[in-house]
Amino acid sequence: MVSMPDSEPKNTAPSDGMWICPETFLGKIWMFLWSLRTRVFILMLIAILSFGTGLQYWNYRMLFQNEVRLADDKHLVTAMHLAMSLSRYTRDVSLVFAHWGMEVSQADSARLAVEEHTYLTEAMDIDGFTILSADNTVEASYNLIGSDLPLPSEEVIEALRVGTNTSLHGVQISNLQRIGDDRYFILGYDLPDGQIAIGYLNVNYIKEVQERIQFGELGHAAIFDAAGVTVAHPVPAVEANMMNASGIPVVARMLNGETGVGQFFSPPMNADMIAGFTFVPETGWPVMVPQPLDELSASVEASLRTTNLFIIAVSLVLALFGWVMTRALVRPIHRFTTAGLEISKGNYLVDLPERESSSLEMWRLNQALKTMVEKIRTSNDRLQAALEIEEVENKRKSDFLIIASHELRNPLSGVVGMLSACKEMTDDPALTGYLEVADRSAMQLNTIVDEMTHYAEEQTDIAPISADSFNLGQEFSQLATIYGQQAEAAGLSFDFTPRPELDQVIVTDRYRLFQVIGNLLENAIKYTAAGGVTLDVALQPDADMMGEWLYVRVTDTGIGIEAEAMKRIFEPFFQVDGSYSRSYNGLGIGLAISKSIVDRLSGHLDCESEPGKGSSFHLHIPVQIISWR
Repeated sequence: MVSMPDSEPKNTAPSDGMWICPETFLGKIWMFLWSLRTRVFILMLIAILSFGTGLQYWNYRMLFQNEVRLADDKHLVTAMHLAMSLSRYTRDVSLVFAHWGMEVSQADSARLAVEEHTYLTEAMDIDGFTILSADNTVEASYNLIGSDLPLPSEEVIEALRVGTNTSLHGVQISNLQRIGDDRYFILGYDLPDGQIAIGYLNVNYIKEVQERIQFGELGHAAIFDAAGVTVAHPVPAVEANMMNASGIPVVARMLNGETGVGQFFSPPMNADMIAGFTFVPETGWPVMVPQPLDELSASVEASLRTTNLFIIAVSLVLALFGWVMTRALVRPIHRFTTAGLEISKGNYLVDLPERESSSLEMWRLNQALKTMVEKIRTSNDRLQAALEIEEVENKRKSDFLIIASHELRNPLSGVVGMLSACKEMTDDPALTGYLEVADRSAMQLNTIVDEMTHYAEEQTDIAPISADSFNLGQEFSQLATIYGQQAEAAGLSFDFTPRPELDQVIVTDRYRLFQVIGNLLENAIKYTAAGGVTLDVALQPDADMMGEWLYVRVTDTGIGIEAEAMKRIFEPFFQVDGSYSRSYNGLGIGLAISKSIVDRLSGHLDCESEPGKGSSFHLHIPVQIISWR
């Protein structure tokens, strides 16, 4: 008996039907991945990692949303504080500038008044003053930077004259202007007699407070004038080019006097930003505090990194635990698989465990296998006994057929001889006719005896296969002559066209070959009432065997064969149903004998047929060519 191993199963499997060889390196990898244990491990790992990934994704979404809410509050508060600082600054600047303008316009000595207030104007980042008459003629000009400052454009001066800002002590502030190489806000204050005081407010303080606000890597503040032109920004080129940002949705909302939080894409930073935004009430300057969303995401990812490592570690531990646990599952499966392979090989003496305690399912499988093996053993014993009896009976039948054929052939030969002698001795036409009928009947009986002998020989394999050399073209020409005469006698046409390539010597069993072909031709003539019979012969190369196939096709225009009967035409003693077939003598073993001979010659015999139109038999026999003519 075969014992089932309890050791760890190896990665082995039958190679039948596999597209990859298990003995190669890739094959071994495939077998490892194909094993149940590996697949359970991988599935457990995937399941745990999928759960962990889903959980972490949910945590990420929650933490990111919370981070966004915190950023909203923080950035908005920062923007509002920055706006309040600029609001106080603009009020202080306007108060100082208004006071200076009144003092200068009322003083006996304008220059002395300017010098007395220089420390205030410098503290407020005012680089120069100019007093213009009603027709914009310069009446006095004072600078605090050592060089004269050119006048702003007429449009700016006119806008300052007609300005209506009442929140800055009567001082009007223009949008950001480029004066020379620098950028200034132009201050305007109306004086008596149509005069106007012009001040040049630089952006140093505004830039200073903007630079104080920095957080993260790219978090910053940005300040714009009332037209959306950039006043202070962390990118120098944006400031130098005085980029107009009014097209950015968040800036547009600030220009409309809105306060809040929004998200937008920043071209200078090339990033999606979240920003708290507001505006300076006195001047309408937009103020915002933006930060890239990626920084918030990076912050969340950093907080989850430890959790990710923990989940991966737990996943590996649980998967390894599953790897160990599958041993208890795989071991009985391997044992049952080995038993199944032994059973498939015909070994029913496999040793299955008396009790299988690994699991309820394995216990049931073990019981089912033991029951199945016991039933197979019993059935196999019965089948073996039946086969032995059948072999004995078949041998008895074959022996009987051979003996009966031999015993019938001797008296039958005497009958045929005596009939021939009687025909030669009588001149009576009527008696001669009777003798011819008797002679044909005797010959028909002789044919039946021959069929019985051939069938018995094929069943007992007592007729050996021989290797004969003969000229293929000559033999088939003679065969066509014989059966052509039979077809003509039956009122049928017989078509055979010799081919030049058939004129060569081949090696096969000549007698068996022409026994099969003769049987096919006789059947074709027998079962064809009108039309004819066609014999086609050719040699076909065989690339796999490096030899030749002899191809023979016999086609008739006879009664044909029904589809159901086609399945049984090569069975012994089977005859096609119908009165037409029963009108002909025969035992129905001709095709069975032919099929047996073809199989012994390592060939194959096929049939195509359509009822009422005829049949076509295709014969392929491997042959050896020894000479060409």
